Amino acid sequence: MSDMASHIPEFGYDERVMICRKQIEKAVYQFIANTKVDGCDPAEVAMAIADIADDYILLLAQKRNLTH
Repeated sequence: MSDMASHIPEFGYDERVMICRKQIEKAVYQFIANTKVDGCDPAEVAMAIADIADDYILLLAQKRNLTH
């Protein structure tokens, strides 16, 4: 049985972020385009998602600091 993990190249943080983005970008664009919120246009939906993502990153950082 081969070790699959040994065939996965090591990537730096920047490369992992770009790989992740490429994998989810189309789905996020579709989500934004298909999300109907009274009084909100797609740009406002995108901004709300960005704000939520920022908050989530801060939450993860806070949790990480609490465990170290």
